[in-house]
Amino acid sequence: MGELSNPHDRFFKETFGRIEVARDFFANYLPQEVTAVFNLDTLELQPGSFIDPDLQEQFADLLYRVGLIDGQDAYLYLLLEHKSYPDRLTAFQVLRYEVRVWERDVRAGEDLRPIVPVVVYHGREKWQVATDFAGLFHGPEALRRYWPALAYDLQDLSALSDDEIHGAAQLQIGLLILKYIFDPSLRGRLTDILNLFHDLTETKSALEYLGTVLYYVGMAGKHLAREDIVLAVQHTLEAKGNEIMQTIAEQWITEGFEKGVKQGIEQGIEQGIEYGRIQMLQEDILDLLFARFGLASEEVAARITAVTDTTILRQLLRQAATLETADAFTQALADLP
Repeated sequence: MGELSNPHDRFFKETFGRIEVARDFFANYLPQEVTAVFNLDTLELQPGSFIDPDLQEQFADLLYRVGLIDGQDAYLYLLLEHKSYPDRLTAFQVLRYEVRVWERDVRAGEDLRPIVPVVVYHGREKWQVATDFAGLFHGPEALRRYWPALAYDLQDLSALSDDEIHGAAQLQIGLLILKYIFDPSLRGRLTDILNLFHDLTETKSALEYLGTVLYYVGMAGKHLAREDIVLAVQHTLEAKGNEIMQTIAEQWITEGFEKGVKQGIEQGIEQGIEYGRIQMLQEDILDLLFARFGLASEEVAARITAVTDTTILRQLLRQAATLETADAFTQALADLP
């Protein structure tokens, strides 16, 4: 993936790849009659992506498996459209990805499961395209039964007011950042969004997610200058009112205010962005290995995530894309100094 698509894809996956955030999202934004048949406590993230490589600048996706109250199970498919305008053929893309999920299950000898697709859109243009596959067709009523009637749920973040964005703090942060990432008004909203970190109760999660948010706005927030990000973080840390924010302050400003709050935050942002690049490369390698070879070994994953040199990671990414077998890649990994 190119630099353009990586920040959106990474932020989406790091936000909704957290099961507690995904569960909160589905509980709050799916129709009640749909959530009533799910046991969301059983929600499990599934490996892999079903998007064409040439469309990864437009979409990002996550697939979850969930138990039903009747003892069966189903899938929830979350698709982020991160273009600035809606794609008229989104319903067609959703259908293609669903077929790929079903094809995978058929190859594995599993029964077909229902899939509930949810499209998250955060572009600035109003969504005015069909939210069902049948809406793409025009023809005599007698032919209607010959084309699929697949539908998807749409969450158009740009059409929601801030008061309509609800859920736990981490979900609100993620949705608000997505809502404003293309909007110049993010400059004035960033401090309020970051202040939601005060509501988080788990230190490690807060630290990790702050890094994820700052990496994303630094890479994708084209209307934000570095100074805007520094000032927003500074105001948030100055208002630290609980143990979580005190810990974040200590992490990001290791030598205290007398050495310069601004300098400390800038260094923290640089470190967060570099960490984000490393993590992004690691995730791309693992995704490519799974897509090409079905390789999902915990040992291989542990060895890759132990590598923090970006030059070596880029070499591994090229090898994951070009070597002919999984064994050849694992040998190349073993040959690393």
